[in-house]
Amino acid sequence: MFYFAKSLQAAALAVTALALFVGFREQEQAMTKELTMLGIGVIIFLIGRLIENIGAKK
Repeated sequence: MFYFAKSLQAAALAVTALALFVGFREQEQAMTKELTMLGIGVIIFLIGRLIENIGAKK
């Protein structure tokens, strides 16, 4: 459970880094795509954090 949670958190950081890259590369509607990807990354990270906390309690 711990490693799955950490994998989700790492994937979330990768999505966030990709969002930053998209924001730099694209000219049209870059902010919308960047913020959407950032939100997805935050949600994935929080899910990983919740799973990590649940696994630590057991």
